[in-house]
Amino acid sequence: MTEMSANIPKVSALVTSAWLKQQIQSAAQNFKSASKSLRILDSSWVSSSEVDCCKEFYQQGHIPTAIFFDLRTVCPAQHNAHIKYPIPDSNFFKEYVQGLGISNDTHIIVYDRLNTYRPSFRIWFLFRLFGHNQVSVLDGGLKQWIKDGNDVTTETSEVEPGVFNAQFQPHLIRDHMSMVKNIDTGVEQVIDARKAQTYLDGHIPGSKNIAYPSIFNEDGTFRTPSELRQLFVQAGVDLDSPIVASCGGGMTACILIAAAHVLGKEDVPLHNGSFREWSALTTPNMISHSEFQG
Repeated sequence: MTEMSANIPKVSALVTSAWLKQQIQSAAQNFKSASKSLRILDSSWVSSSEVDCCKEFYQQGHIPTAIFFDLRTVCPAQHNAHIKYPIPDSNFFKEYVQGLGISNDTHIIVYDRLNTYRPSFRIWFLFRLFGHNQVSVLDGGLKQWIKDGNDVTTETSEVEPGVFNAQFQPHLIRDHMSMVKNIDTGVEQVIDARKAQTYLDGHIPGSKNIAYPSIFNEDGTFRTPSELRQLFVQAGVDLDSPIVASCGGGMTACILIAAAHVLGKEDVPLHNGSFREWSALTTPNMISHSEFQG
């Protein structure tokens, strides 16, 4: 943690559209001082490489002052590799986010156009992985923003380059060997974010299933903290003990990490290779097909 960020107060993993609207209005009234302290990122994304996400989503309408964050550039999919979404190099991440006008004292708000199920929380996690905790996700995404009566724009904001010092946090990531060792030690509880049937078809032995759709209400907003806590309890997860999050390829697990953060457990690591890597590198007897837990 840098000296600058050490004095920044803790921020929530989620913010509401009402809160964000107020911040945008404050920035408009005092542009020079406020614009550098808040950066809104449109992370609208689909997995198909044939879709130009910036053109098809961001340019069609976005939250005023938002800048497009290209997840495909930062974490390009490796379709033939064990790890589908690799972690970017620290210097690359630093240069990329500086180009978006982000500095170490910037509060980042991430949202996406289609839903809040994957890209927003992956980006939220990446910033934390590189030592920047001043990051939140817009609860409900652009859909909730519009539902609450707020405007969108097609205007693109110009930004001055930021000064960002990326400090990689190795304690927030788990590789394949650490997951193999955990089978023997049982130090960390493994939570699997995949949908129940996919989980049943094969999972890391001993892992507990909290299907990522269960984290959300029907409108795409997060469930209440009490409801989230109940989901963890029902899955047999002890929030007072170490946890590591996994999924299919390292995306939806970030949703469970954010849910744990809402409940006060701030540093849940990600198994970035997740079950894609696990199934490719382990023998069949290391893949469990036991009954659903929770």
